[in-house]
Amino acid sequence: MPSAGEEILEQRAQLEFDQRRADVVMIGSQVVYGSVGLSAAIPVMHNEGLRVVAVPTVVLSSMPRYASSHRQPMSDQWLADALQDLVDLGIIDEVSTISTGYFASASQVRVVAAWLQKIRETHPHVRIVVDPIMGDSDVGIYVADEIATAICQDLCPLATGIIPNAFELSHMVGSGDPRSLLGPFGEWIIVTSATETMGTTVTRIVTRDSVQEVASATIDTTVKGAGDVYAAALIAALHKDFSLIDAATHASNTVRAGLQTKAL
Repeated sequence: MPSAGEEILEQRAQLEFDQRRADVVMIGSQVVYGSVGLSAAIPVMHNEGLRVVAVPTVVLSSMPRYASSHRQPMSDQWLADALQDLVDLGIIDEVSTISTGYFASASQVRVVAAWLQKIRETHPHVRIVVDPIMGDSDVGIYVADEIATAICQDLCPLATGIIPNAFELSHMVGSGDPRSLLGPFGEWIIVTSATETMGTTVTRIVTRDSVQEVASATIDTTVKGAGDVYAAALIAALHKDFSLIDAATHASNTVRAGLQTKAL
């Protein structure tokens, strides 16, 4: 029978077992019950063999449409401190990508944007992906106007890539050129569900000098979280050095497989 000292050493070894480098930092919402935001994205990352460091902007007991749901936004100070901790602990030295999702306030957007501006200076190789979560065609805008404005004005100019759905893109640029969202670091915009016709859903990939499309059969669903899964699968593929078109195809296939098996 092991001694108390041996048990402590064994427990410590278990706690320190996972010494893998971090691959991705994801900033967004976290739900206790449900599969949206970080709760939808993290399992995708794990299935892809990636280690993700998750920073919540808000914690919800369940998705807001449920009969009982409570939310607790993270304070701006906590968010700023948590992000700085990732720098101080050397986590940002390890990762390939930082992604952003849902924000509970415009001030949170500004906190993250100020932090990312510093990351741009100290870690210029890090890919920054912005999922500008604002709404969808079936529910409309579900964030405050000032949040949407802050994402467009403060966050998108720092992004390597932006992943809006068609509704969000229309809200951001109207009928204008999506490339207007690209700042000095911007390389691409991927518009999910850009068009849906004749049973086909098209994802549009826009770079500074080209437009490509990925088409797949439409699956009728009202499930939420598909966009979070798409973003996670795309980022995982880019981390593995897939080309942009191959990463977008992989992400579309991942979402489709999840919907077909009712995993989403």
